[in-house]
Amino acid sequence: MLTQLIRGGYTAQEVMFYIIIFLFALTLTFSFHEFMHAKIADWLGDPTPRSMGRVTLNPLAHVDPIGTMMILLLGFGWGKPVPFNRTLLTRFKSSRLMVILVSIAGVTGNFILALLSSMIWTIMDCTVNVNANPALFAISELMGAITSFSLGLLGFNLLPIPPLDGYHIIEELLPYKIRYKHWYRVFMMYAPRVLMFVIFAASFSGISILGPLIGLIEIPFAFVIGLVNTIIRILLGGL
Repeated sequence: MLTQLIRGGYTAQEVMFYIIIFLFALTLTFSFHEFMHAKIADWLGDPTPRSMGRVTLNPLAHVDPIGTMMILLLGFGWGKPVPFNRTLLTRFKSSRLMVILVSIAGVTGNFILALLSSMIWTIMDCTVNVNANPALFAISELMGAITSFSLGLLGFNLLPIPPLDGYHIIEELLPYKIRYKHWYRVFMMYAPRVLMFVIFAASFSGISILGPLIGLIEIPFAFVIGLVNTIIRILLGGL
């Protein structure tokens, strides 16, 4: 991401501007994702996230410095995972349902964040001239970055690959006995390493294998967001 900015013909001042925008957007996106995991686990009865100070919107509790810098440098990264104990989830009878709710909470938060930020961007685009005011322009660019990063993190985390949320959702739908199979343990051991290799390879080669898959996952969410913003434009006379 940083290399793209440098190669994009931006001035040094513009590069610094977008680095600040991207860092703020990334911090908010990752923090809200992990906060939602912690909040739902806490609501379902597990005190673990609260005892570790994770039921908060404070980014210092959720952001992994290395993961954030990796996004700026290579275009991918991670937040600090929220630990929870499935045996302490007690609100509902089904343990599987509660684990799925915790797993899906992060991407749900990202969708909410993408929707809200895109709505703000659309309202600004319809009502003010953001190019006439540096502060409004910065807010507009920030809203666009939050929308983009939130959708990207949503799509990435819904990939059915360990240790991502999408895999944990599918795992809860599989028979428990599969988890004790030798091939399953081998898969769980090597799948994250293969995922990291694919991401690194894409970053250095410019050929993304996961990009098209993430794009497909984003389609229904982007459609809903686009529909809401079209309605806003119609109401505000922007079409």
